[in-house]
Parts: sequence; structure tokens; C-alpha cells
Amino acid sequence: FAMPHSILRNDVAGRDVTRYLKLLLRKEGYTFKTTAEFEIVKSIKERVCFLSPTAQKDETSQGDKSQFTLPDGTSIELGTSRYRAPEVLFNPDLIGEECEGIHEILSGSIQRSDMDLRRTLYQNIVLSGGSTLFR
Repeated sequence: FAMPHSILRNDVAGRDVTRYLKLLLRKEGYTFKTTAEFEIVKSIKERVCFLSPTAQKDETSQGDKSQFTLPDGTSIELGTSRYRAPEVLFNPDLIGEECEGIHEILSGSIQRSDMDLRRTLYQNIVLSGGSTLFR
């Protein structure tokens, strides 16, 4: 059943993660301009990006790098962009969006619900969509 008073919306999604990854890769010297190349960036996102519980701490360390082989056979090396790109879901300010992160919207929605339902709602959170597959 729907609880209209608890419904909140967040327009930041996987496409924004892909766009931000494209920007980060450009800063690392890799340029992707065409629609087909955007699909390559999407593949990079799906295969090598991950969420890091210590993303801010990881910023200061070099960390491991990951190789990704492009369709033409060349390889690119990805560093911090692998975990920086998905951070836009939690910090939309990174892409200039003035909204709360997904974790804040989720919590805010549950807090708008009846107090008796909150525990059950917190115990039954279901994520869906391609960006829920990050490691």
C-alpha cells in the first residue's frame, strides 16, 4: 500500500554516475565523446566501479588500480574514479545537484511514516536498478 505523505523523490541515478565517471576519466586523460563511447563508460561503471565506506579516506591514498580493456583492445587504468563516481548517489553536490543523497532521502521518507511502521520499513528496504549492483 502507498503512503503518499512519505513519498520522496531523488532524480540522481545511474546515468548521473556514468556522466560523472566520464568527467573523472577525462581528468585522467581519457576522452569519450560519442554516444557509443558513452556506452563504453557505462560498461566501465558496471564492471569496475564500487562503493567504498571510506571514500574520503581513500582519496588521500594511491590505492589499487584496475585495468579495463576497451573494445578496440587498448587498456585504460582506473584509480580513484572507480569509487568516486558512485559517490554522487550519496553526495549529489559533486555534480551540482541541490538535493539530499539517497541515504538521507530514504531515512527521511521512513521518518515521515507512522512511528509504528518505521522499524518494519527499515527492515524491508529493497534497492533496485543497475546501480544497486556495485560491490
